[in-house]
Amino acid sequence: MIRRALAGTTAGICIAGTTAVSGQAPALNAPPSLPTDSAAYGSDGFRLAVLMQVRADFTEAAGESSTFFLRKAEVGIRARVAPWTHLLVELDPVRPNDPFRRTYLRLSHISWLHLKLGMEKAPLGLEELLSSARIPFVDRSEVNDRYAAAEEVGVHLESRWERWLAQFSVTNGGRRLLRDDNDHKDVAARLVWAPRPDFSIGAAGLRGRAGPSELERRRYSGELRLGAGDSGVQAELYSARDGAVRSHALYVAAFHAMSTDFGAIPQIQPVVRYERVDRDDGLLADELSLITVGATLLLDGHRSKLQVNYLWDLREGLQENALRVQYQVEF
Repeated sequence: MIRRALAGTTAGICIAGTTAVSGQAPALNAPPSLPTDSAAYGSDGFRLAVLMQVRADFTEAAGESSTFFLRKAEVGIRARVAPWTHLLVELDPVRPNDPFRRTYLRLSHISWLHLKLGMEKAPLGLEELLSSARIPFVDRSEVNDRYAAAEEVGVHLESRWERWLAQFSVTNGGRRLLRDDNDHKDVAARLVWAPRPDFSIGAAGLRGRAGPSELERRRYSGELRLGAGDSGVQAELYSARDGAVRSHALYVAAFHAMSTDFGAIPQIQPVVRYERVDRDDGLLADELSLITVGATLLLDGHRSKLQVNYLWDLREGLQENALRVQYQVEF
């Protein structure tokens, strides 16, 4: 027998080493923030966390092989290095040519305005800004991969209140490039309002240029989140411009955690997501209409879970029907 899980489920420790505040809207902790309380770093001012993800992909695409692989083996270090200065380092040895993830110094001299110097996620895309350890699907959406900004090197500002979150960044652009390859910088901003712990709405935008050809890049997004903990509905809408090409994209995802009477599987979380990409250049191969269905077995909350997703391509574009299975553990 399956019954509804208790309401108000709180987040566990993620790779960034942060614990979500009980009763706080998930969008107000995106990206996961370092704690300001010195006691959270231990007596030596240092804490370590590890996130591992082991994966299997079974594809129906012609000419592609099914495969097993180690997707992540992230090591997260957080430390209090001075009274008002904190450090976050995330390394992933699975990617030896690109090992750094979120790595920055945070200055917290003003309680309501934090300055981050280094590599942090630019404030665009709720799904991208949420911790990968807590994403209810095996992968973030294809819409997120195409249009969110991910980690960027630069200057990041963040101001948090009880019901509001404002973020701003000036970065190199280009996703984790350690050096810019054009003469312009990307500017991004995000504003979120969360009047209740189970409801938030926000908007974000990014402007910049990409690559030595200085291709103009624009991103505008709206986000909506209903539900707290491991149950809810989440949606994002994008309007994008890359040079002369304009795109519109969206995804809608729903997930619901339920407790079970099986001791080995305390909770199960069915998931479903629809995503779509439309372009004005007539390249149908680059458009997208995709449904993902599956379930997550929460064996020990998010510290140990097994995820199974099936991707069904409705348009037969870039994606192919595929089965993805992933086991995740945090410690």
